[in-house]
Amino acid sequence: MIQVQNLTKSFGSSAVLKGIDMRLEQGSVLVVIGPSGSGKSTLLRCLNVLEVSTSGSVAIGNASIDFQPGVKPKLADVLSLRRQTGMVFQAYHLFPHLTALQNVMEGQITALRRTKAQARARARELLEKVGLADKADAYPHQLSGGQQQRIGIARAMSIDPKLLLFDEPTSALDPELVQEVLKVIRELAKEGRTMMIVTHEMKFAREVADRIIMIDEGVIVEEGPPEQIFGSPRQERTKQFLSILLEK
Repeated sequence: MIQVQNLTKSFGSSAVLKGIDMRLEQGSVLVVIGPSGSGKSTLLRCLNVLEVSTSGSVAIGNASIDFQPGVKPKLADVLSLRRQTGMVFQAYHLFPHLTALQNVMEGQITALRRTKAQARARARELLEKVGLADKADAYPHQLSGGQQQRIGIARAMSIDPKLLLFDEPTSALDPELVQEVLKVIRELAKEGRTMMIVTHEMKFAREVADRIIMIDEGVIVEEGPPEQIFGSPRQERTKQFLSILLEK
């Protein structure tokens, strides 16, 4: 179970997150929507401590951190929380000097201390899962954007995280490559993976989410099941945002 309480994040005098409270049960999918600059990506980065929150608390499984203004969290606590999450970025962030197989092995060796043989076997399983077993020896520059992103998903899963975080996983892709990535994420949802997804793909969000939260200006404006958010949103800001996106 994932729980966030009164989470804030400021960059200097600019408050990006302003008291986020949310709860995510194991095996469920939470989709985060909202305009650009609303704090969606920052929220994901705070959950795995790529950004250190200003205040509030994050608990994922048995790992948790209470953030205090001006107090740096202990490295052991940061690593413990980070190991609970696998992150899929907008721009892939694969190691260019490593093959697809090696990219999926790396985190297992460094974070989980698996042997190379163990990491290699698990990496091959995950490449098969994302439909890229035949690309194990390819380098990132030899792969399409969609293939690179699927390698990124395999890499995120390789450390057996309790929570998978997706930060607009299709935003950097050509339109014809979007569906191959969304297909993999749909399959993970069917398997009962716990996921938090930031996306502008509204049709996909409606299909895959158990719950949706709408963020604007660093606060949760509205939250609920997809049928309520898309069918009868209660907040005017949600209605405005969706009317613009759904017209496209």
